[in-house]
Amino acid sequence: MLRLISTIILCGVLCSTFIDYGANDCFFLLFPFAVSVGIVGLLAFALSVMKENSFRFTLSDGLITAGVTYYLIRYDYQLHLADWKVIYAALLLLLWYIARIIFSSPQVSKKMVSVGIIGIGCLLAGWGLLQLYGFCHSNHFLYRITGPFFNPGPYSGYLSMLLPVCLHCLLLAKGWQRYCWWGAFALMLCIIPAAMSRSAWLAMVVSLLWVLSIHKGWWAMFRDCARQTPRKAAGYTASVCILVALTCALLFHLKADSARGRLFIWKNTCTAIAERPFIGYGPGSFQMLYGKAQAAYFAAGNGTVEEKRVAGYAEYAFNEYLQSFVEGGGILLLLILWFGISVFRQGLTYKRYGFCGALFSLAVFAFSSYPLQILPFGIAGVVFSAACMSREEKGVQTGAKRNLLALILSVVLCGGVGAGICKLRNLDELGERWHNANTLFYSQIYDAASKGYECLYSRLNYHPDFLMSYAGSLHSEGRSLEACKILERAKLVSCNSEVWNVQGRYYQSAGYYRSAEYCFKRSLCLAPERLYPYYLLAKLYAEPKFLNQEKARQMATMVMTKSPKVHSKAVDEMRKEMKLLLSRYKQTNC
Repeated sequence: MLRLISTIILCGVLCSTFIDYGANDCFFLLFPFAVSVGIVGLLAFALSVMKENSFRFTLSDGLITAGVTYYLIRYDYQLHLADWKVIYAALLLLLWYIARIIFSSPQVSKKMVSVGIIGIGCLLAGWGLLQLYGFCHSNHFLYRITGPFFNPGPYSGYLSMLLPVCLHCLLLAKGWQRYCWWGAFALMLCIIPAAMSRSAWLAMVVSLLWVLSIHKGWWAMFRDCARQTPRKAAGYTASVCILVALTCALLFHLKADSARGRLFIWKNTCTAIAERPFIGYGPGSFQMLYGKAQAAYFAAGNGTVEEKRVAGYAEYAFNEYLQSFVEGGGILLLLILWFGISVFRQGLTYKRYGFCGALFSLAVFAFSSYPLQILPFGIAGVVFSAACMSREEKGVQTGAKRNLLALILSVVLCGGVGAGICKLRNLDELGERWHNANTLFYSQIYDAASKGYECLYSRLNYHPDFLMSYAGSLHSEGRSLEACKILERAKLVSCNSEVWNVQGRYYQSAGYYRSAEYCFKRSLCLAPERLYPYYLLAKLYAEPKFLNQEKARQMATMVMTKSPKVHSKAVDEMRKEMKLLLSRYKQTNC
């Protein structure tokens, strides 16, 4: 019975952030996560009271503690760029030790936990199938399949992380159980291709092949082949390399613009890293630094036609290793890699091949996506890592000293989680107040909306959407310069060129034409192929108090002749207005 309860509670932690709570934002999802960690903390306390518990400190414990501590120290607590990240990191550290205590108890069955995890995978796969066939709505209007996520990429990446656990159980199962595992494996496998995430496909294939190679002994067979027939082994190696190269080329050309965009993001991210490679810039600083790097790159006259075309808003680095390098420097990245290798080796020692495969999938997926910027991946990574550190249920020898250590630690952890829950307890009220302020804004009751936003500013000034709405409300009241100050804060937490466009419009309405011109040109540096900044510049140069017919004509001509990245009705309307402007100046010259 205790094993079943432990499995349900651990699976509840993995599913805690799938709850729609407060707002579509990581900060608001911290509360259900903290509550779930508190529940498993109580479970850890109960298990540590029991006589048998093999918990002891290891190298991995020291590494994750050092990494999180360094991460917290490097955060700028005055700027408050991303408070949710440091709270999340602290909660993950608490979850790590709680999960370590739980998995160190022979009362918890790792096999049963694996069954629960695969059950989660089946539910998620079924959710995606319902969305695919129109029985349930997705969380994003542009995509049919998202599961509980807001993008098909993380959804398929999460499933690809659960598949190795299922394959491991399938390869160990016998009799009728194999049919159950085959059904679960097929259900999860069939939905991943429909999500069209190349990163998830690659992570799935690599991790599944690794699990198969471990179970079938492929590496030992290849090693023996290399000793006996080196030429044959070289031929196998060359064939595999060619196959991998062809696969990568095919995946690249499948969505070439997306791939080029990520390569361009990595290029600018490396430029930012080179300026401070050892200690980084602190958590939450990526967007601010990336925006500066991309704008400087294009302002210097660099950039190919393809780079200008794919340049846009980079919310993430699309590579967790590079993003960790930016925010924490080489020190943080070294600690992360060292911790991962340590956990992986321990998992191989204890034959936790399914969980090792899941972590391998996460590591591959993190190379070209942003899993650690989404709460469920970090939670799953910590739980799976803790499972890799646990020994077999049978034959565990324990001592009274270790039990006392686990008991004291579980009490401390429960206290820490309780403090976190108290700090986050009013997030539902905060989300409701934000929703009310937005309702007032959309209802054009701007004075009341601005007061509502002002009360929330200290808690939500990390969120670009909140800052844009607050600035819009102030501008609608006629307080354009105050709105521009709010947008200065938005530039610290977002590298979206739209922030510059909006700020330029507000400066223009306030009569600060030089400042408006600077903003529009800065927007062009971030995204050179966008038509909207040219349109705004043409309108600016047509202002009677800032009139410059030649520049206005040049900007209008750019709007008329440049090919838009995505054609839309807005493009037609801008061109229609620019056509009238050009014809008016032509008549004036005549």
